[in-house]
Amino acid sequence: MLEIEVGAQVRESVCQHCGRSKTVVTGFMYRDGDAYVVYYASCYDHDGPEVWIDVVFSPNWEDDAAGRYTFGCRIGAVDGPVSPAASLVPAAAAFSTSKTFGHKLTRDEALVHPALPEFWAVVDHIVEHDAVVVAHLDS
Repeated sequence: MLEIEVGAQVRESVCQHCGRSKTVVTGFMYRDGDAYVVYYASCYDHDGPEVWIDVVFSPNWEDDAAGRYTFGCRIGAVDGPVSPAASLVPAAAAFSTSKTFGHKLTRDEALVHPALPEFWAVVDHIVEHDAVVVAHLDS
């Protein structure tokens, strides 16, 4: 069972590309009571509401953990569908090259990664249960 950390960090800042405000949620997600992933949900209003989600998987949460990797996706309007769609993107592109993210997967790497189904399950949970993300996508 997945659960989002109570009291995840929410910070407001300015988008470097458009100058509008953005909201970034950073928090742990737990699976069966254990720390499972760290996620970053960056909420923007470019051409309507969109959320860029980066999910960090790690064998442990020590500072220099080997084997850490990050997936990324964008949720927002696309040509055609009425509701927002999710698309894989290069992971953590808006963030520095910190050890926090480990190996940032490219879209092509993510498409063939064995943890891709787990990533989509985490994204689904965020979109359904993170109050900031839910409110932003409903705006």
